[in-house]
Amino acid sequence: MRKLMAKTSTFAGETEAIGREIARGLKAGDLIGLYGPVGAGKTTFVKGLAIGLNCRVPAKSPSFSLVNEYPGDIPLFHIDFYRLKTDAEIDDLGWTDYLDSDGIVVIEWADRAKNTLPGRTIDVYFTILDANSRRLEIFVNDDFRDRQLG
Repeated sequence: MRKLMAKTSTFAGETEAIGREIARGLKAGDLIGLYGPVGAGKTTFVKGLAIGLNCRVPAKSPSFSLVNEYPGDIPLFHIDFYRLKTDAEIDDLGWTDYLDSDGIVVIEWADRAKNTLPGRTIDVYFTILDANSRRLEIFVNDDFRDRQLG
């Protein structure tokens, strides 16, 4: 994995804008793993992705539904592993079916399935710097070397 970029956000609108920026370089079949603590801005980032992909429904946290689907120019499948504690619960969700879709898959709490994620991912790590500031570090593997993300 290589670091593609690191950005600091000082308010939610900036985190959303980073998501919109990244969305411009995404293609159907892409998988994005999001990593970071509660309140770090993962869902806000996904809201930006949805806007950038011209999704017709605003993104919201899938913590209780586990999977939200947002139709758009390219469909966005927003999956949240937060409430899932075991590998069996993650497997039972059937999330891998979305990998073969014509959309983009983004997974919050991707660390809960890190060993089962395909190698071709975009990983976004969120760090809380203070009450308002977040650090986003975006990593890609060699499959993305010819792609512009953001």
